[in-house]
Amino acid sequence: MGDRVSAATSATSRVGLGAAVVLVVTVLAYAAARLPGAATLGPLVLALLGGVAVAATPWGRRHRLAERRDVRFVARDVLRIGIVLLGARLDARLLVEVGPIALAAGAVGALVAFAAAETIGRTWGLPAPLRRAVGIGTAICGASAIAAALPLLRARAEHASLAVATISLVGTVGVVAVALLGGAYPDAALLLALLAGATLQEVGHVVAAGANLAPAVADQALLVKLSRVVLLAPALLVLGLTTRRGDAPEGPRVAPVPPFVLGFVAMSVLVSVGVLPTPWAHAIATGGSVATAAAMAALGLGVDLRTVRASGRATLALGALTFGLLVAVMGAAYALPLR
Repeated sequence: MGDRVSAATSATSRVGLGAAVVLVVTVLAYAAARLPGAATLGPLVLALLGGVAVAATPWGRRHRLAERRDVRFVARDVLRIGIVLLGARLDARLLVEVGPIALAAGAVGALVAFAAAETIGRTWGLPAPLRRAVGIGTAICGASAIAAALPLLRARAEHASLAVATISLVGTVGVVAVALLGGAYPDAALLLALLAGATLQEVGHVVAAGANLAPAVADQALLVKLSRVVLLAPALLVLGLTTRRGDAPEGPRVAPVPPFVLGFVAMSVLVSVGVLPTPWAHAIATGGSVATAAAMAALGLGVDLRTVRASGRATLALGALTFGLLVAVMGAAYALPLR
């Protein structure tokens, strides 16, 4: 009887420790995201990096946090819940304000970025989940897009961490470039704003870049960026369909599209048709962001930095090259009508 009680107590301790670490890392990530220097990274990236940092300590290695049941639950199930709730951020009515030409250009740019990452990454021998995570992060909305696609990509924690870190670094360099160009060429403020919205990965990147431009064009940059974010819903649907199509035909029958993707799209539809009032949508989206940040912290706890180093340079080169191609395509698309 005593052995059973001891085993139960030990199991409870194992569960509580992992959840406590994830909670602390998530709270610290949100606190750090309020700091000026870290604001462009956002809580998702900071939570992931925090998890990686804890996992790299002797204490983290000794306790093998990623193997704990509660940490796996957060990394898998809480992530899916967060993705569904994040659908409340996507209001398709924004597409009307952007206009069909800008929307079409954004869709073409997203396709180019994803196709480039897939083609180049395959040529360089990078794993499919890694190169596709870089592709969807570059094409749409950075860490949020990568987090939403992780269950479909079946990416390991190392791949997720490396893709998010790459996107964050490249996007930060892009913010600095927009600031420098805005100071050197003030007459090109509108073009730079459109280009920032159409190419920078994170919403925080676009906000930071817009702060160095005129307020009117900064709002335009954010609007163009949000039109790219809306593309996440169809991107997940396509990715879900193509991923399931690649499953072995002998395996068990599965839904054509994973339920969490359908939930994500359904939440977006509810917001777009006005069923969910704006305050509710904001609250739900905030809950989704917190859940996703917690999942990023849990994924970070499973990262082995030795594995990351093995393909780090190639992944960074892939992210930079893909971003450069996206800038070239969108620069041409926006510069021509403005001449």
